[in-house]
Amino acid sequence: MLKHFSISLLAFLVFCGAGFSQDYFRIQADISVKISNSDGTQSLTRGTVFYDKNIKELIYDISFPRNEKWLSKDTSLYKFNNDSLIQRVTIPSINEFTVFHLALNSGLNDYGLKKSNYNISKVEKKGDLVLSYWKIPEQLNIKMDHVVVAKKDNRIESVVMVGENQEILSKQFFRNYITIDAFEFPGQIVQILYDSSGLENYQVTDFSNIKINDMANPGLYHFKL
Repeated sequence: MLKHFSISLLAFLVFCGAGFSQDYFRIQADISVKISNSDGTQSLTRGTVFYDKNIKELIYDISFPRNEKWLSKDTSLYKFNNDSLIQRVTIPSINEFTVFHLALNSGLNDYGLKKSNYNISKVEKKGDLVLSYWKIPEQLNIKMDHVVVAKKDNRIESVVMVGENQEILSKQFFRNYITIDAFEFPGQIVQILYDSSGLENYQVTDFSNIKINDMANPGLYHFKL
């Protein structure tokens, strides 16, 4: 459960907002993650997430299915129960590429690709959507050919990852945007992952009760190991 949810949540909530008139550096949100796999298994996780882009510690205060705290820091994911470390998992260093970090840096409207090594190869308009195609650099040595980002009114609507053989690897849909002053954040992200047999695995992540730049509770954004 930890490995499945952790990698899915941390890796696929990456890659949304308009231009900001002030510095947004801290975000808190209630989160609900529902996973439905092609083999019929399902899971539900609820909690609250805390992130400060200057500290770069992604903290999950999990309330369901059991009370736990998860800390994503550098290349480790720590799992705590009653302040006792019960598990540590090595993960890629991805906090700066999550939906939280990129939204705080107004980078999600291009999926964070503009500041990456990806190269834009084509832009086209289909209906009310603007599609941009980003080629994967060969030096990354990953089994992916390109990424298609769809935007409407300069707001990200969907992302499709395409494999070497032009097969669709995953789709993400960004829905129900929440606006706080000039800050925008998706209220829901729906992800469809395709396994080797082409079967669909779903992850639906809902966000609510979003707080920006909370100055009253700085201790919630830093976890002392």
